[in-house]
Order: sequence, then C-alpha cells, then structure tokens
Amino acid sequence: MTSPPGAAVTVPALLLVLAVVDGAFAGFRAGTGRNARIHKHDHDLRAAGRGVAVSMAGLTVTAVMLLPQAAQRYGDLIEAGTRMLMVLTPYALIVALSLVAYRLLPMRQSTLMILVGLGPLTLVRPAVVVTAAVAAGFGSSDRLVWLAAATAAAGVLIVEPWVHRRWYREPL
Repeated sequence: MTSPPGAAVTVPALLLVLAVVDGAFAGFRAGTGRNARIHKHDHDLRAAGRGVAVSMAGLTVTAVMLLPQAAQRYGDLIEAGTRMLMVLTPYALIVALSLVAYRLLPMRQSTLMILVGLGPLTLVRPAVVVTAAVAAGFGSSDRLVWLAAATAAAGVLIVEPWVHRRWYREPL
C-alpha cells in the first residue's frame, strides 16, 4: 500500500484531530449525569477539557514511545495511520452528521437523532477503535506499528473511565 501525496502531514494531523475531539466527547460523557444543576455549561466545558487533557497525555505517551525510531519507520507508520483512518473516518462522519442533525432539526426529530444516533454509536465506539488498531497492524510486520496502534487505541479508550474515576466518581 502506498500512501497518497501529502499523507506524511495529513494522516498524523487527522489522527490528532480525531483523538482530541474524541477526548472532548469522552470527557463530556464522563461528567454527564454527575451534576444536577440546570445551568452547567461551565461544568460540561471543564469535563470536555479534562477529556482533552487526558487524551493529550495518552498521545504524548504514544509519541514518546515512537520518537526514537519514528524517522526510520515513518512510511510504515503513515500507512498504518491511513488504515486507521479508513476505519475511523466513516464512524466520525456518522457521529458528526448525527450532531448536525441534532442541532438543525426540530426538537422531536433532534431528540430521536440523539437517541438513535449517539446511543448506539457510543456503544460501538470501543469496537470501532479496536478495529482501527487491528487494521493499522494488518499488513505490517513491524512491531513498532503494532505497539503504536495498540498504545493509541488504549489511550483513546482509557479517557472516559479515567476522567470519570478521577473527577466524577461522586455526584456534585
């Protein structure tokens, strides 16, 4: 598999954006239902920020692990990232479309979009992340690629439970 032109920059950038946005949503989900106040915009923003911070910590661990050998294996890592994006991008687009529909549709239809769209989409999220990690390692015999994919997937999946246990174990 050959990477498309510009993939050396766009693949890591897209993976970074997906990880940060996913971290924000994971942090938001971790804080949801823990605050009974009506006006909790600040609470939700803080929870999303905590998710981003934990997500960035996970990305940092992955980056530090890759740095010593990244230059020699950059092509393999980009190809693995491209395979990850083939799995993650359709999922991210469906989630984004359901959020746009939630925002634009009348109340009843938007509520239905959240129930039908985000409920099942949140449930399949771990399977999608694991599938993306397996796809990244598929076709590569490089153990660094496998380790990077596994570390990145674990970093993404740990955000919500970490934020929940660290900051939202007890109701506010």
